[in-house]
Parts: sequence; C-alpha cells; structure tokens
Amino acid sequence: MKTRLICIMAMLLFASLLFAETDPFTIKTDSAKHEIVDSLWAVDRLSGSIYYQKDYITVDANWQEGETYIGDYYDWGWMVRFASIGYLSFELPSIPEGYKIKSANLMMCIGATAGNSTAGIYPIFNYGDAVVYPEGILEHIDYGSVFNSNDVIPNSVYASFTLFTHETLVVPSWVTYDVTECLLMDYAANRSLTQYRIYLEGFSDWDNREDFIVYPSYSNPQLPRSPKIVYTLSDGVSNSDHSIPQAQFSVSSHPNPFSDKSTITSKIPEPGQCKLSIYNIKGQRIRTHNISAKTAGDHAFQWDAKVDKGNQLSGGIFFVVLEKGNYKASSKILYLR
Repeated sequence: MKTRLICIMAMLLFASLLFAETDPFTIKTDSAKHEIVDSLWAVDRLSGSIYYQKDYITVDANWQEGETYIGDYYDWGWMVRFASIGYLSFELPSIPEGYKIKSANLMMCIGATAGNSTAGIYPIFNYGDAVVYPEGILEHIDYGSVFNSNDVIPNSVYASFTLFTHETLVVPSWVTYDVTECLLMDYAANRSLTQYRIYLEGFSDWDNREDFIVYPSYSNPQLPRSPKIVYTLSDGVSNSDHSIPQAQFSVSSHPNPFSDKSTITSKIPEPGQCKLSIYNIKGQRIRTHNISAKTAGDHAFQWDAKVDKGNQLSGGIFFVVLEKGNYKASSKILYLR
C-alpha cells in the first residue's frame, strides 16, 4: 500500500512538472500588490510567414499550421530559393479603470534550428569564405488587419531590436524581449493590435542549403507553446498616463512617387540627435542626413535624388530609414525619371 501511494505521488509530481514545462506562465491577480499579470495570445489569422524570392521579384504570403520557419529555404520541386520572415500580431487588451501598463514581454518558444540543413545547429550563412551567424531581428511594425505579400517590406518600422544571437540562443528554449515601449506606442496611436516581424539578419546567403529557426504557429493560438506577450498592470490612470509617448516616431515622404524633389518628414517625439539614411534596392546607403532636433515634432529634409557625392540617380525604389538610439523607422519612396 505504501509503495503504491509513493508511485501515485511520483506520477502526480511528474504530471505537474510536465505541465509546468508545457506552459511556464500563469494568469493571476494579486490585489494585495495592486498588480495584474496576464497574457496576450497571438491572433492566428495574422500570424505566419512570408516567403519572398531574391531581390523581391516574387512574393507569396503563407500560413503554416504547426510551425513557422524563419531563414532561407530552397524548394527543390520549384527550383526556387526563398527567404522566410515571421510575422506576429496580438490584440491589445482593454486596460481596466485605475490601472496602467507596467511591463510587457514578448515570449517565443524557439523549437528547432538548422544550419546548412543540419538539425540542432544555429543557422549559418556562407558569404564566400566567410561564415556568418545571423542575428535574429525583431521589428515593431503595423501591417493592419490584413496579412498579405505587400508587407514583405513594411512601410514603417517603429523600432528594431536584436532578439537573439548564436551565443544567446539554446534550443529548445523560450526567448524573451521587453516590448513595453512598443505597446505604449500602439496605445498612444489608438491601435487595436501590436504587431511584429522576425527575421534572420541578411535573410539568406543563397548557397542552396537551408538555414533557419522554427517557432510554433497554430490555428488555435492558445496552445501552450504559441508566442505570447506577458504583461503586468499596476496602479495608475491609464487614460492620462503621461509616460505614454504622444508623438509617433516615423518618417514619410511627399510627393511619393516624385520626379524632381521630395520632402522627407521625420516625426521625432523628443529632442536629440537622429540620423536619416537613404538606401537603394541593393541595401547600399547612398545618402545621409544628420538631424539635430532641438524640439519634438516634424523635421523636414528635401531630397533631390542625389547621392552624398552629388551624382544624380536613375529612377527606382529607395528606402528611407530614420534612427535614434534603439528606435528605427523606415518608409519606401519611388523616384520616377
């Protein structure tokens, strides 16, 4: 009898440990500390990956049931090389009266990797004789309520972070990043969603070998290993919280397209040094402009489609990137000539 009781207790202990391993998060309210800890679950219809062919020639939006691959991928059947980007979308909660956001952390379970098609090895990109371990990049973006192929190059990137490196990622494991400022910005902009994209820096090395990471993605977003944001609310009046940025960090151009000159407007929420860069479709920086913002608000720069050395460019698509510390915003601009 005693032996049987010990066996039952051992089984219960094993089951509890298994459940804890499956989902390490709990939803709880601690009124004594005046804090609420809860989880946001990814919106399944907007989560997934986008595959795009080299030089953005062909784009195909795709949802994969079970898991999403991020990295480069070679389809032998179609003899086409793709790179894969992960996209995440979370519904923002209604903040209860008398509370404000204290912290928010994006949590993803990275379940597998393949470096040069070898399972369990961090992705490796080969550039000639150089071997590069690409960083996992997280970008805070806004692609709205429809997930489609146009989002392969977001019109605006509000912030860009390093989510993991080959030195910090051990699979399988949960990866965590503080996205508090991202949620505050989304609330300030009256958005209903907070959205992100994840990719490997460089996207692909085009060596016809697969190098990727994998994270779970299910039609039911509340399955244990689905991506989530764990947030904490604390005492405070959410409607008048002065810590929420009132100005959005962004960059835009008008007219766009343009054939002569275009005014690039940088919206900066606070004074400080910013850098404005313009890149061509190959990712080469062709023009830079430093902004010494003495006040918050809009700062204009007129671009005449010339590079730093003064040479006139041919027509095409260009990318405008605004940077200030850890914040980054970007937009596309089309020059017609």
